[in-house]
Amino acid sequence: MLKVFGSPLCPHCVSCKEFLEKNNVAFEYIDITGSIRALKQFLALRDHSEAYDDAKREGYIGIPTLVLEDGSICFDYEEWLKGEETSKVAVVESGQSCNIDGTGC
Repeated sequence: MLKVFGSPLCPHCVSCKEFLEKNNVAFEYIDITGSIRALKQFLALRDHSEAYDDAKREGYIGIPTLVLEDGSICFDYEEWLKGEETSKVAVVESGQSCNIDGTGC
């Protein structure tokens, strides 16, 4: 099943969740701000995946994150839904995720 890591504090995550629900996509939503366990689960993924290298370098958290059934990571939920293979491991562009310093969210 598709997993989505996000937070209700992140406007992009809220939009992602609403978009997937509107398009009747079955997914498990993991609120990384809802529990320490969820945060640790996300950080383990983020710390060990090259897909987050640009996000970390630019100071982005890297949410929303979609983890596909095959384990690949996608940051662009709209492109993923369109079936674009290029979105499986995407580079987070400036302004698409929440910054650690609170800007760009």
